[in-house]
Parts: sequence; structure tokens; C-alpha cells
Amino acid sequence: MRSIVPIAVVCLLGAASPAYADHTTDIRVYNRMDGSRLAVADNGTAEGARVISLRSPAWQYTTARWTVDERSDGYTVFKNELANKCLQPGTATPVAGDPLVIRTCDGSKLQDWSRRAEETYADAPTGWGTFRPRLNPNLAITIATWEAGGSWASLHLDADQNSTDRLWRLARGNNTWW
Repeated sequence: MRSIVPIAVVCLLGAASPAYADHTTDIRVYNRMDGSRLAVADNGTAEGARVISLRSPAWQYTTARWTVDERSDGYTVFKNELANKCLQPGTATPVAGDPLVIRTCDGSKLQDWSRRAEETYADAPTGWGTFRPRLNPNLAITIATWEAGGSWASLHLDADQNSTDRLWRLARGNNTWW
């Protein structure tokens, strides 16, 4: 009987899914430069669908809602609530210019993001920050090009800088802050 107990403990503790410190639903992710919000192009839910930033208030995509899992290892996972898929760079080795997509959540490091708080003169917290892919923390989610007459923007990864096109904040539902 003693040999069964350690095996059961290993099976229970050896789960492949990551441990989450905080799990928050109904989150909107806003950009500081233009107030746009993270969503999936054409309200898509398909594997590899492109992630964009909606600028026009007329565009009320249901894919603008995210579940944010802040993990105990310091990384964050963004899961699109409608698609039930996670945010990640478009390639397996993130470089500047890569688009953002959603893919089936698999617990990989490709779906991990770190947050760097906005740098201010007095180091005062602002609530804004950049989101950087774990596999290349020198990059950050960035507004790329305004599309469709400016009603939405394409996104890509670019150098992590303290500029408004790279600064984002989280808000729950229709609240202005998380």
C-alpha cells in the first residue's frame, strides 16, 4: 500500500496545466495612444485568427472580452472569451513585425506575456504598461497601422519602448480601471 501513495501524489501534483495566482474574466485591454481595445479581426474564433485593436466605438466586437490569468511565475496569459483561445505571437520565435494571433491554449511559453510598468519621471504608478512575449522580452505589443478608415488598427510586435502605441491597461467590463 505504501508504494501506491507516492504514485497517487505524483499524479495529482504533476498536472501539466500551469498554476494561476489570479484569474479574472470580462477584461478589456485598452491602448493608451488611441483608446482602442484588443479584439479579434472580424470577431473571428478560428485557429490563427489575427488580433487587432478596435478604435471606433461603433465596433462592439464580442471578441473584445478577455480572461486574464496572472500566473504565480509572474507571467500573464490572455484568453479570448468568445474564441476560447490564447493570445500569442504569429510565429514560434517572435521577432519585430510579427502579428498577433489566437491559438488553442496549450500552456506553452509562446502564450506567456510579461508586463513592464510605464516609466515615469517620478516612478509614479500609472496603471499603463507594455506586454512582452516571454520568448523575446525586448519586444512589446504595438499599434501598427490604422485600417478601414481608422476604425481599427493592425497590431504587431516591435521594440519595447515607453511610447503610447505600446502602452496598455486592463479594465473590467465597462469600468475605466481594473
